Order: sequence, then structure tokens, then C-alpha cells
Amino acid sequence: MMKKIWVWDLETLDIFTATFVDRDSDDTRVFVISKNRDDREQLFEFLSTEVDGLIGYNSLNFDAQVLEYMYRYPNCTPHDIRNYAMIITSNNERLPDVPEWRLRHKHLDLYRVNHFDNKNRRTGLKWCEFGLDMDNIEDMPSQGEGSNWEEMILSYNLNDVLATKALLKYTEPLLSVRRALKPLYNIECMNYSNSKLGSEILLKLYCQKTGKNIKDVRSMRTYRPLIKVKDILFPYISFKSLEFKSLYKKFEEMEISKTKKEEEISVVYKGFEFVYGKGGIHGSVSNKLVEANNDYVIIDADVASLYPSIAIVNGLYPKHLGPEFKDIYKKEIVDVRLAEKAKKDKGNKAIVEGFKEAANATYGKSNDIYSWLYDPEYTMATTINGQLMLTMLAEDLMELPDSKLIQINTDGLTMRIRKDSIANYHQICDKWMSLTKLQLEYAEYSKMIISDVNNYIGVYTNGKTKTKGKYEFKDIPLHKNKSHCIIPLAVHNFWVNGIPVEQTIKNHKNIFDFCAGVKSKRSDVKGGSHYELHWVDNGNYHTKKLSKTVRYYVSKEGKTLIKKYEDNTFAQVEAPVMKGNKLVKEWRVTYFNKAFYPTNFEEYNIDYSYYISKAKEWINDIQQIGQMKLL
Repeated sequence: MMKKIWVWDLETLDIFTATFVDRDSDDTRVFVISKNRDDREQLFEFLSTEVDGLIGYNSLNFDAQVLEYMYRYPNCTPHDIRNYAMIITSNNERLPDVPEWRLRHKHLDLYRVNHFDNKNRRTGLKWCEFGLDMDNIEDMPSQGEGSNWEEMILSYNLNDVLATKALLKYTEPLLSVRRALKPLYNIECMNYSNSKLGSEILLKLYCQKTGKNIKDVRSMRTYRPLIKVKDILFPYISFKSLEFKSLYKKFEEMEISKTKKEEEISVVYKGFEFVYGKGGIHGSVSNKLVEANNDYVIIDADVASLYPSIAIVNGLYPKHLGPEFKDIYKKEIVDVRLAEKAKKDKGNKAIVEGFKEAANATYGKSNDIYSWLYDPEYTMATTINGQLMLTMLAEDLMELPDSKLIQINTDGLTMRIRKDSIANYHQICDKWMSLTKLQLEYAEYSKMIISDVNNYIGVYTNGKTKTKGKYEFKDIPLHKNKSHCIIPLAVHNFWVNGIPVEQTIKNHKNIFDFCAGVKSKRSDVKGGSHYELHWVDNGNYHTKKLSKTVRYYVSKEGKTLIKKYEDNTFAQVEAPVMKGNKLVKEWRVTYFNKAFYPTNFEEYNIDYSYYISKAKEWINDIQQIGQMKLL
């Protein structure tokens, strides 16, 4: 029998279920161990004769470990399996009992590839199902719930496999890069996140060029109990104004012992607030509409590959890796990537993308104590000097007549300047590039709609747009929240295309774009929480406890959604509109964890007034608080 690659998932309750769906077809296998059924012999036979590889979600830490347990204890009961599952999930820091290289089957773990195991991106499969607009995002039924509980478990198990299969399609661009790089560098990288992929390529090349042993290099670190900032400031950094000279002195006097604790410094210069932290610089006008016209332009200048470039031109390297690291990093990573990218056909995509991650890995991993690149002084030298160099550029550009700094953020800045100042603008930028040896890349906006530095719409002069933060409405990463994305779409159409928000919202026919998602989280003060629906029917008050992940949309004849805490406090989701003590409008919702598709879209009974009012709130924040139209 030909072996295949299967997408899979296990459920470990008083009943054990294992569901497998062929990666390339709808072919499905289901195995159960319970009081009334024991398919373990068939399961092991299937694994032996039909499985060439397994694709799962968080499967390396859970499903694969459970399977290995069953191989070790072939007579285990569902109770034994459940107890083992509880042990391995009780501690997020617990290492797998069986490392990946010792597993009996080849595994692809989409949880790791998408880096959802990172604490800042941690994402459960249910939230992925919400982001992927899956029809069913119901939680697993409670133990013994209902007369058809076993049937419900099997349905739930299959739904999770189908969700994992949908995620596999979503993850394909990442997987194609790994498939191409794996034979090139002989690394088992299919389960690597982007950052680990870059780190491992860099490690491989470093050891090849230096002749050092990979295992030895993995154990190397440079520890810095105290970093004196004055010792890492670049000698060419200087300022003219009193405000920035004072800032520079603060940095000179700074001593850093905790490189991950964010301590911000704020400087106001010519009415613009610059905010500095260990992670970078930021600042922006707020709630402004900025437009170009016949007299003014909006120019954005970004530093190309800021952090890698700072390291290369200033000779930075993690101390324990020696000065030879500089040449390897530049010649074998950065230069190779740029040469590949410069080719007419854009070169080998795997090398372009993989080496981009390798270039960025040095900065990112240099502040990670678990990485062979760890040297926090390298991190601080890169980020502190980077933001001071950008400040130097901003200080000079703000001297242009009638100029206005609109935004500054990590690797670039956006200015409003007079058209007759363009030549002087570029003269200042050229001088800065000559001094710093960094390269600026330019773009022009015709319009910017800015809530703050992290939330804005930029309309380029070629008609293309850039959306950031709350204004994003498509291709939103799964670890983020795509709730009510019809609102940013309507706002985008208003500002960019002049389309009234009512027209966008009432003509839109994708119900998922009207949906929001919320997740139950534990509060240190209020304890655990769950969601409930509340409604009155025929004079009787009803409540229904919901899933941990809830999907809903605002509707005219829905129910009230409540978040309830262990301490018996509660909060209404989509709080009502109040005028003083008077209730103006109470928003109702339709629970949509199981999607339905009426013949007529109007049967969804969407309360369009909610979405229209929210979109207009965003627009009014810009229109009423202030404009910076260029007259």
C-alpha cells in the first residue's frame, strides 16, 4: 500500500480518538479506544503501512508525545492516556519526553512553523479557525455532555483536522522556502520558525567558514552584567539643539543591566514628541489628515535593512564569535541576498527570504539568552545608535522652512516639506548617508490618515495604499485580531476612494467581515472568565454558557453577550450607548461559532447602524480633532 502524508489530531478524554485526513484528498481514517470499542491494533497497522508523514498543530509537544507513549505502553487505557496528556500539558516550559529526531514518524508542526509558540504570538487552533473564517469554531464538548457525546467528540476531532488542513494551505509560502533551503544547507528546517531558520543558516555558514564545531558554538554566549552606554555610542553622533544635546547626555550617563525592561525617554522638539526606548524610536502626529498639494509633498525615507546595515558599517559583532563574524555575516549572508534580489527574475526566492531572516537573526537573537548569538551589548549598540542617528537626520530636516515631521519610527521618518525644498531635503539626506554609511529609500504619499504612529493609512502617489494597525482589513496575520474588519474597509474606502461608509457596509456580502472574536482570559484580579448569552423569551430570562473562543456579529434581534468572572463581576461585550444615565442604544449580537448561510443575505439581520457608527467615529476623530491640510 502506498504511504501518504496525513493531517491529524488526537483527543484524550475518557474516550481516545485519532482522526487522520489525507493531505491531498478527503480520504479519512478514524480510530477510537473506549469502553465499547478498541481500534488500537488497526491504528498501529495504519501508522506502519499507510503513513509517510504527519502534519499537526502543536503536535511535536502533544500529539506525537501521546503517540510515543502508546507505543511504549501498548495496553494503556484511555484513562492512562488522559493522565499522561494532563502531565505533559501542565507546564508550558516542559520539554518533550521524546525529541523530534527520535520520533518514529516524520512530523510537520504548523504551530512551530508559524512561530505561534512564541509568547508574543502564542495562538491556539481555535483562534486560527476564527482568523481563517472556518464554519465551525466550537470548543470541545464537556466530558459526558449529551446522549451523543462520543459522536460529538468525533465531529469535533474531525473539525480540528480540517482546520489544520486549512492552516497548512495558509502556511504554504513558509513551507516552500524551507523545502528549497533544506537540501541547499542540509538542515532539518521544516519545523523552524523564521527566526530559527535564519539563526541556523547563519550558524551553519559561520562554522563552515571558521572550521568551528557547531555543538561548541551553540554553547557560546557573552554575558553583560552591566552595559555602560557611553562605551557603545558611535563617535560621529552629535547634535546642534539644546534638547537633543541633553538627550545625548542622558544616554551617555545611562547604565543598563536589564536589556528587556523598557524604559522610555521623551523629548519634545519643535512641538514634536520623540520617544526613545531600548526597542527603538517612535513619534507621530495624532488624529491628523495630511495631504500633499501643488506646494507641498510628503516624503517617507526608510533606512534599508537598518539593523544589519548598522552592524556591518560599524563593525559590530557578538564578542564570543570574534571579528571574523563580521566578514562572514556581510559576505556570506547580506551580500549574497542582495545579489540574488538584484537579479532580473528576483533570484532564488528561498535564498532571498531565508537570508533575510539570517540577516535579521543576529540582532533579534543577540538579546536571547538561549541563543548562540547572545551578546546584549550588540543589541543595545545597534538600537541605541540607530535611534540617535535617525534623530540626527530628523533634527537637520526639521530646519527646512515650513517643514513638518509627521512620523518617526524605528527605521525611518516621514516629512511634509515645500516642493521648493526637495533639493535641500535630498542634500541633507545625502550628507547623512555619507556620514553614517547607511542607505535611505524614498517613497511619496499623496495623503496620510493618522490616528497615531501604529495606526494609519498612507496613500502613495502611485495610488497604492499602506495600512497599519487598526486600519488593516485584509491579510491580517492569524495571531492578531481581525474583528469587525468591515469597519477599517469602510473607513479605507471613505478616505481613499471617497465612498460613503454606508455604501461600503450595506453592500458588503461577506458575513465573516462583520464578525468579531473574543477569548476567555484569566485576570489576576478577577480570576477566570467565561462568556454567556443573556436574553428574554416569552417573559422568561435565559442564559447560555459559551465556548472559550466566541465569534459573533452585531444584529438587530440578537442577544446580550456578557463576560463573567470568577468573582461574580461581569462586563457587557459591545457596551450600550449611553447619554448620561439614559440608554440610547443597546447592541445585540448573534452567536456565530457555527456559521450558517441563509438564501437571502438580509436574513442575517445585521445591525448596520453599529458598523456605520463605529466607522464614522474613526473618521470624526480625524475630521474634528484637527487637520493638517497643506493649503
